[in-house]
Amino acid sequence: MTSVAAQWSGMFAMHQSEGGAQSFERLDPTGYLPPFTDGLASRAAMAAGIRAAWRSDGGTLELDGHGAEDCAPYDVLINGERVHRLPAIGAHRYVLELTGLAPNSLVQLWLPHFGDLTINQATLDGESVTSVGEEGPRWITYGSSITHCQQADGPTQAWPALVANGNGWRLSNLGLAGECQLDPIAADTIAQTPADLISLCVGINSYNAAVFSERSYGPALQGFIKTIRAAHPEVPIVVITAVLSLPREDKVNAVGWTLADYRQATADVVTHLQAQGDSWLHLVDGATVLTAQEAAERMPDTLHPDTEGYAIMAQRLSPKLAAFLP
Repeated sequence: MTSVAAQWSGMFAMHQSEGGAQSFERLDPTGYLPPFTDGLASRAAMAAGIRAAWRSDGGTLELDGHGAEDCAPYDVLINGERVHRLPAIGAHRYVLELTGLAPNSLVQLWLPHFGDLTINQATLDGESVTSVGEEGPRWITYGSSITHCQQADGPTQAWPALVANGNGWRLSNLGLAGECQLDPIAADTIAQTPADLISLCVGINSYNAAVFSERSYGPALQGFIKTIRAAHPEVPIVVITAVLSLPREDKVNAVGWTLADYRQATADVVTHLQAQGDSWLHLVDGATVLTAQEAAERMPDTLHPDTEGYAIMAQRLSPKLAAFLP
């Protein structure tokens, strides 16, 4: 009998307490600026997109952890098909007998994509168990709650997970609910992380919080992209403008801009950098990702897609993003 501990993918760093409890960082923790970035640090400590994989003919998956009251569930996949969805709220322990597997089956454990979480144990025990290192293109996606996907029923139904699993890509999900504000720590983290494709979905958090005005938004986005480009000179960067949010399209925020204004400014920055010679920079019009009718039907709060809405986003964005890979 062999016991193989989870080898996690999709995070920047992992912390382990003296007692062995594991927690995660999706951004470089040396780049925070307390107290200004405390909310950002809280979001980046959530385990969106973090997962582990084994090859096995069968065995026992043991999982012990503690999740916050708003914690999303775990997903367990066998050969790409979800076989278990496990609640993660509060203290919990699971012992799953994985029997009847085909030889050398792929077992994947996806951590809850939203909510604070610590892992005390995540092991697969069996006669034939090995940890699996991922292959395929490395994709970093940065964005707001619409990339973080709190409203998805489970971690593998977030649109970045659907795109990554469907295309065989190695995902780093930097969706940061409410905190997609072009922070230097986010650009620096992307700059430090190996990548074959980078996507940035920006604008909605800046509109909602009125963080940037007509004077400041464009230069902030320009600097963010240029920091990434300096580290990844020949990696495709795909900028996705804000998806539709019908009540916000023409409603001015505290600095006098509508969501449509942020979308247009995002496109203008990309066009400017392309004209300066960045042939690896691309633009996707977020207003085409969901139709107006889909935005009305699939955004119960007028802002966040539901699980089906995220599935539509994945269907629309997957071929667009794949087209930009070299």
